[in-house]
Amino acid sequence: MSQISATENTPHYDSLTAAWVALSEGSERRYARDLARDLDSSEAQLISAGCGKNAQKLEGDWGNLIQELGSLGEVKILTRNDHVVHEKVGSFDKISVRGPMGIVLNHDIDLRLFMSHWTFGFAVKTENGKGLRHSLQFFDAAGTAIHKVFLTEKSDHTAYKALVAKYRAKDQTTDLSITPYEKKAAAKPDATIDIKGLREAWAGMKDVHQFHAMLRQFECERHQSFRLIGTTYAEKLMPTALREVLEQAASEKISIMVFVGNKGCIQIHTGPVEKIRDMGPWINVLDPGFNLHLREDHIAEAWLVRKPTKDGNITTLELFDDQGESFALLCGEREAHNPENRKWQELVENLPRYHPLTEAAE
Repeated sequence: MSQISATENTPHYDSLTAAWVALSEGSERRYARDLARDLDSSEAQLISAGCGKNAQKLEGDWGNLIQELGSLGEVKILTRNDHVVHEKVGSFDKISVRGPMGIVLNHDIDLRLFMSHWTFGFAVKTENGKGLRHSLQFFDAAGTAIHKVFLTEKSDHTAYKALVAKYRAKDQTTDLSITPYEKKAAAKPDATIDIKGLREAWAGMKDVHQFHAMLRQFECERHQSFRLIGTTYAEKLMPTALREVLEQAASEKISIMVFVGNKGCIQIHTGPVEKIRDMGPWINVLDPGFNLHLREDHIAEAWLVRKPTKDGNITTLELFDDQGESFALLCGEREAHNPENRKWQELVENLPRYHPLTEAAE
């Protein structure tokens, strides 16, 4: 077999299986996602290389499996994208999966699921500095992680074994065929967008859930809509906005909502944040029951966005990477049918607006 090499100054492996063994035993310190990328593989293929050792392929109706996750009791869940990792501790309950859409509304575990992207599943056993870890991990057709469920000391391990046995696939070979993402279609030129109609529709929103339908109606991308809509509804902020929001929310004890997602899952934290820490390029929230790890240097743009509803404006902080892709969203906690928390609104409205470095230097 030809040697699989990693990037300079990192270990080299003869195969994906060797790489997986090192990772799962704790001697390889890179995250699975990063290691797979360095090896020109997908994370799902890297885990599949462990089948027959400490990984098992799963199969079946993922919606049904999700509805059985409550049997595990307390778990830690993880959803991430290339820029941010979102971790919560809680239990699965109040689950509804209907066709391509699923929802979990158990406060600590609050998820929006897009089931058409759920393609591969594994039961995984790994070692780290804290000992043995058991998890269920799910991936899309390109082999990119959608959602992971880790057992804790309080989890029901017997229920976990029963769930794995029920959904264990017949095929336990190490090979896994993935389907690379199709190239994203270019956005419609700004000049072709009906900006007047977009502004009228935006002003007429009664519920934030109308926002996505409005963008589809006008064939306008999210980032593009913020650029075009005008400062009544969207204003570009300095990239330091996230740090200021987290630190002020912590100091002023403002309960917030933090949304992080990928193609198959959006994971939400609702509540206060307390312990904000830097670790290299990462800004972190390290609270009991909620951890957030976000590459602050990946924030290409931050936007303050106002979405009208029948209860008043909902104000969000939205973060974008250098490709114009949204990767995290924050807003204030509020009860349904109630106005937005005034403290949250004041916090975000007082954030510094964007100005180029050249302008700042003048």
